[in-house]
Amino acid sequence: MIEEHIDIQKGLRAALDNLQSYVYIKDRESRYIYANKLTLELFGCGADDLYLSSDEQYFPADVAAKLKEVDQRVLAGESTEEEIIVDDESGKRVYLEAKTPLYSDSETDKIIGILGISTDITYQKSLEEQALKLAKTDVLTGLSNRLEIDSVLSGEIERLKRFPRAFSIIMLDIDHFKRVNDHYGHIAGDHCLQQIASILKLNSRSIDTVGRWGGEEFLIICPETDLKGTEKLAEKLRTKIAEHDFNQVGKITCSFGVTSFFAGDTLESIVDRADQALYQAKDAGRNKVMTLD
Repeated sequence: MIEEHIDIQKGLRAALDNLQSYVYIKDRESRYIYANKLTLELFGCGADDLYLSSDEQYFPADVAAKLKEVDQRVLAGESTEEEIIVDDESGKRVYLEAKTPLYSDSETDKIIGILGISTDITYQKSLEEQALKLAKTDVLTGLSNRLEIDSVLSGEIERLKRFPRAFSIIMLDIDHFKRVNDHYGHIAGDHCLQQIASILKLNSRSIDTVGRWGGEEFLIICPETDLKGTEKLAEKLRTKIAEHDFNQVGKITCSFGVTSFFAGDTLESIVDRADQALYQAKDAGRNKVMTLD
């Protein structure tokens, strides 16, 4: 019977070592007493080195502290499910969906340790991040799309209602863009949009949100920037675009409208004011920067 019992244990260990999940057992002091092969590979150690070791030896302080808090909840009788982010031995970021079911004595129901079962969800997280990025990105230009611009703009307005600071926006439109499409074709027009997007992105600050508002219109959100500073940025962008050679199309210019946030502004009112400034620039002969306060 003893030999049969040992064989069962060996069989269970072999099965656990072949699982594509991280499985471990800790004692009531949160010290490891068992880990399957995949977990040992994640930690970069053998079974002997793992025995009675703690999370502090394998994880950064913040992750170890979170795992310690989870252990305490389990020992108090709570099953948990957490998302844990760790780096494997090679430094690769790994996302784990960690479950800790209750591990108790079958006769007394007393919690005798901590059983952890984690699944690698890195690939799923990557797909989620890609989907989220696509939902926020204009496919043609790679800039923020209208949905993301609205979200950032609304968030900035709400923040400034509580903590008043300078904040401005730039709206720009390509002059005579219909002529480009009509004369050179829509593919050439798309290339122009992509080149202008690159100029705007390269010459704006990292804190600015640069987006395609729609068609040949772009909008730039400039936090912590007053009207004068934003007008200066718009003039810089106007010059960069006017000086750029758009290959077969040649030269292209843009008209710019600039405005700042004022108390009582909504998303609609500040965008409408930038739009009015933009059309003043067009009425004044195009290839200009106009401001409205």
